[in-house]
Amino acid sequence: MLPAFELLTPTTIAEACKMKLETKGKLLAGGTDILVGMHGGKERYETLIDLKGIEELKGFDTKDGLDFGALTPHREFEQSALIKERYTALYEGCSQVGSSQIRIRGTVGGNICNAAPSADSIGPLLVFGATCVIAGADGRREVPLSEFFTGPKKTVLGESELLERVLVPSPVNGSGSAYTKYTRRRAMDLALLGVSCYVVLDAKGKIEVARIALTTAAPTPIRATNAEEFLVGKTLDDAVLGEISELVAKQAKPRSSWRSSAEFRIELVKELTVRTLRLAEERAKGEA
Repeated sequence: MLPAFELLTPTTIAEACKMKLETKGKLLAGGTDILVGMHGGKERYETLIDLKGIEELKGFDTKDGLDFGALTPHREFEQSALIKERYTALYEGCSQVGSSQIRIRGTVGGNICNAAPSADSIGPLLVFGATCVIAGADGRREVPLSEFFTGPKKTVLGESELLERVLVPSPVNGSGSAYTKYTRRRAMDLALLGVSCYVVLDAKGKIEVARIALTTAAPTPIRATNAEEFLVGKTLDDAVLGEISELVAKQAKPRSSWRSSAEFRIELVKELTVRTLRLAEERAKGEA
């Protein structure tokens, strides 16, 4: 049973920001994390601010890159042929969140703001270079997604602020992306480890741009910047991939839990990075 709480229902962003500042209430998007936590007794909030009545937080546009509102559900990206073709890693991440019912209800913005290290949509958005548009009582500001997380379940959002939109640049020609999620079972499970990759190849097939993001490999989702820098100008032969697996493993800082040991996650990050890079490269070449 849910504990008693006051439910507020703003219809504008300004109203929601004011409510958050005055009540210190918890923002509610899809509710697939918050309500489950409250029902299980792990979390308790006196006030919930339901954002679903704010129309300007919904939907996405692809005219100039990808511009989507924080309330866009995972299911919309899962069912979009354009997202699957151009933002393949994001499609793969969104389509592996929970069950279809959760993907219909749960939002990508909520997945971001929940700030779980295992979130399926965050790694792909990191490798695509996403930027968060944050609205608050003092106006709007933009923060790179890579700077949005300050710790497990913690973000840069201030007392009056909410995530309004996410902006994602268009993938360039000669690029490919992929997301690999490793789970204990193939149904409604959190990632023991997730790897997202985005690569751009030059005319000779060498890496021009490389981005690698790791989830469940550190207290927050991270970019493996050392490995990314090493890849530029190289081809993905066995020697390079062997070096990359070690570089990524050095940057990862996983913890042990009842679900997996840190040592196992280190071995996973080595293997999954190689697999995911190869798949992203194949897609960049039009071979997959």
